[in-house]
Amino acid sequence: MSQNHFRQHRPLYPNTLPTAVKKPKFKWKVLPIIWTAMKRMAMVLGFVMLANIFIAITLIPALIPDDAAVPTLPDEMVLFMTFEDQFLEIPEPATLSDPFAGDALTVRKIVNALDRASEDDRVKGLVARMYNGNFQLSQTTEVRNAIKRFRDSGKFAYIYSSSYGEGGGGFGRYYLASAFEQIWMQPLGVVSITGVQAEIPFFRETLDKIGVKPQFFKRKDYKTAFESITEKNISKENRETMQQIINGIRDQLTTEIPKDRGISEQEFQKLVDKGLLTAPEAEASGLITHMDYADVLLDNVAEKVTGYRDPDYLEFIDVEQYASVLKEKNASLFSSKPKVALVYAVGAIMPTSDSGGLPADGVAAADEIAPAILEAADDYEIEAIVLRIDSPGGSPSASESILRAIEKAQDEGMPVIVSMGSTAASGGYWIAAYADKIYAMPTTLTGSIGVVGGKFIFSELLDKVGVNFAEIGWGQNAGLWSSNSSFSRSEAERFNAMLDNVYSNFLKRVAKGRGMTEEEVDKIAGGRVWTGKNAVDVGLVDELGGLEAALDHAAIIIGEADRSDVDIVVYPKPKSVFEELFALFDTQIRMGQQNMRIQDKFLNMAEPVVHQMSIMQNPELYSTYEPMRLQ
Repeated sequence: MSQNHFRQHRPLYPNTLPTAVKKPKFKWKVLPIIWTAMKRMAMVLGFVMLANIFIAITLIPALIPDDAAVPTLPDEMVLFMTFEDQFLEIPEPATLSDPFAGDALTVRKIVNALDRASEDDRVKGLVARMYNGNFQLSQTTEVRNAIKRFRDSGKFAYIYSSSYGEGGGGFGRYYLASAFEQIWMQPLGVVSITGVQAEIPFFRETLDKIGVKPQFFKRKDYKTAFESITEKNISKENRETMQQIINGIRDQLTTEIPKDRGISEQEFQKLVDKGLLTAPEAEASGLITHMDYADVLLDNVAEKVTGYRDPDYLEFIDVEQYASVLKEKNASLFSSKPKVALVYAVGAIMPTSDSGGLPADGVAAADEIAPAILEAADDYEIEAIVLRIDSPGGSPSASESILRAIEKAQDEGMPVIVSMGSTAASGGYWIAAYADKIYAMPTTLTGSIGVVGGKFIFSELLDKVGVNFAEIGWGQNAGLWSSNSSFSRSEAERFNAMLDNVYSNFLKRVAKGRGMTEEEVDKIAGGRVWTGKNAVDVGLVDELGGLEAALDHAAIIIGEADRSDVDIVVYPKPKSVFEELFALFDTQIRMGQQNMRIQDKFLNMAEPVVHQMSIMQNPELYSTYEPMRLQ
C-alpha cells in the first residue's frame, strides 16, 4: 500500500459486509517486452558467435588430415604482387572490422618470399602492378635488392603501371620499378623523375599572430626538431643537414638507377633535369622497356611460360598467398634449427603504448619491447637477438629502459645486432648504442644525438578570448609546466639542467657502445642527422645492409651459414586469435573509458562555474563561499 492510503479517513464502525474485489486490468507493456526480448536475443547470438569461434580455433584444425592442413601450390606458377600505399615494418593492428589484419605483407615477408621463390623451381617469374604509393627509400632499397636477387637466380621480373608519377611522387616509384627486367607503361603515361626537394614550413609568425609563444631549449645547434615553430626562417645548421640528406638521396638514386637501366650517370642526370618524360620519350631514353598495355604484358608472360598466348593457361599466385603457404609449412614441421629472436621497435619511443595520445601502432612501447628482449634472452633456444629499429626517437626514460634490457641480455652472453630501417634517430639511436653490430641502409636517417624540450605559452591567446587565470601556488618553480606563463629564471635553469643531464648521459651511452671518448662523440653529435652511408664514415654505424644482412650476421656468429639455416622467432610472441579478439574488446572498452575521462575532464572544468552559479542563487550561502581546488 502507498503511504497516502494509511492517511485516508476511516469510519468508526467498519462495514461488516465484504465487498467484491475488483480484478486489476491487464495492461500490455509492449516496449519493455520487445526490449527484454532483444537483449536476450543479443546475449544468445553473442554466445553462439563465441562458441563458433572456439570451435573454429580448437576443434576444426584437429579434424583436418595432416596432408590437407597446409595449402598447396601449383607445380608451375608466376608470382604476382601489387605496390600501393606504403611498405609496412610490422603488420597493421587488427580491428573489430578486420580482426585478421595482422597477416598483411611486411618488408621482411616480401624479402623472405622473394628469396625463397628464387630457389623454388615451381616459380617461373614475377609480375608486379604498381599503383599510387609513397614508399620509404630505405625500405624500397631492401625490396629492390630482393627483386635483383630473384632475377639473378635466372627468373624474369616484369612490372606494369599506367604511369610512374602522374601528378607527382614518381621518383620513389620509378626507383622501385627500375630493379625489374622489363618496365611496362601504357602509351599515355608519364615518368616523373624531377629530382628531390625539401619544403619546410615555418609557423612562428602565425603563432605570434594568434598569441601562442613557443619556448624551447635544445642541445645542441643541429637539434632542429622544433625549429619550424620557434623560428621564422631556416637556420644554417638545418639547411646544412637537409642538404646533406638530399645529397645522400641523390647519390643513391644516381648510382643505382643508371646501373640497373644500363645508362650513364651523366645521361641520367640530363633526364632528371628534364624531369617529366612522356611515354615515347621514356622508352627512347631506356627508362621503360615497353610502351603498351597490361593485357599485352600478361599475354607475353603466358606465352613465355606455357607456350600459349592466354593467361588462363597460367597460374598467378599472389606473393601474400605464397608467403602464407611458406609460413604454414614452416609452422607445421618440427624444426631443430638454431633460433634467432627478432624484436621490432617501430614508432615513437614511449613508456607505454597509450602514452602521448598517439595511436598504438605509432608507438614503440618500452613496457613491451624491454620485456620482449629480456624474455628472448632468458629463452634457452634463442642464440642471438636482432633489434629492428624504425623510430624518430621519443622519451629518454623509455629509451633508457630498452637500452638497459639490451645491456642485461648482453651480460647473459646474448649477442644483440641492430638493423636500422628508414629512421633510427635521437632516441632511436639511443637504444641502438650498445649493439654488438649496427646495420643501416645508405639512406637511413640516424644520429640526431641531442635533446630538445620546452612548452607553449597560451596566455596571450587566452587573454584575446577573454580568459584570465589567477595564479596561486606554493613552491618557487610551481609554474614550471604551466602553459599560462613563460619559464622564470629559476624554472629555465632547472629545465636546462634536465636537458644537460639527458645530453650528457646520451654522450656517455654512445661513447660506451661505440668505443669512443665522450669528446669524440660530441664532435659528431650536436644533434646532427646523418644518412646511413655517412654514419658509417663517422663511426655511428658498422656496415651498410638491410634486415636480411643483420639476420645473416646473427646466423654467422652462432655458427651457421646464413639466415636460411636458422628459425626467426618474433618477439613479443604473436598472440593467438582468441588473445587478439579479447585484446580488441579490451581496446574498445579502454577507448570508451578514455572518452568518458575526456568528458569528465570537460565537465570538471565547467563544474566550478556551474557550482558557483547555483550557490549565488542563495545570497546567504554566497556571502561565505570561496571555491578551492587542489590539483
